[in-house]
Amino acid sequence: ATLGVPFYFEQQSIIQQAVSMEVVNSICSFCSRMKRGRIYSCARREKYNVLAFGQHLDDLAESFLMSVFHNGLLRTMKAHYTIKEGDLRVIRPFVFVREKDLSSFAKGAPLPIIPENCPACFAEPKERERIKQLLAAQEILFPHLYQSLLTSMKPLMARRVANGDQQTNDLIDVNDDEDI
Repeated sequence: ATLGVPFYFEQQSIIQQAVSMEVVNSICSFCSRMKRGRIYSCARREKYNVLAFGQHLDDLAESFLMSVFHNGLLRTMKAHYTIKEGDLRVIRPFVFVREKDLSSFAKGAPLPIIPENCPACFAEPKERERIKQLLAAQEILFPHLYQSLLTSMKPLMARRVANGDQQTNDLIDVNDDEDI
C-alpha cells in the first residue's frame, strides 16, 4: 500500500464448496480452478487485461511430475497464454527462476514470504510437498536437475506458432485453463 499499488482482497470458501460437492477428484485441481476464476473475475471487474502469476521453475517442475505420476500426461503450466474467452492474458515471468533465488531476493529486499497458502495442506504435507521433497533428494544426486527439467519442459511450456514461412517455438499458449 505504501507504494501506491492497488491490491484486491477476495474471499471464497473453496474447501467448504469442495466438501459439499458429490465428486471432487482432486482438491488441488478444484482449488486451482476456483482461485483462477476468482482472479479472472477481479481482473475483469477492475478493467485489467493482463495477469502476472508468480509461479517459478520449482512450481513448474512439481506440476510436471504430479501430472506424470497421477495423470500419465506430460504437462506443466504455460509461461504465457490468453484464456479461452480471449479477454485476459496470463504471464508467468518467473518460470526460469528457482524458488530459492526468489526467496533470497525477497529476504534481501525485504519482501514478505508466504511459505504455504493451501488451506487443505496445513494439517500434513500433501502431494505437492512430497514432490518437492522428492526433487530436493534428487537434486543432491543430480545438481543440474532443474536445468534438465527445464530443458524437458520447454516444449510443454510452448506451442508452435506460425511466423511467416517459419515455425517457431514461443513460450505462449492460447489456453492454459486446464489443470495439471
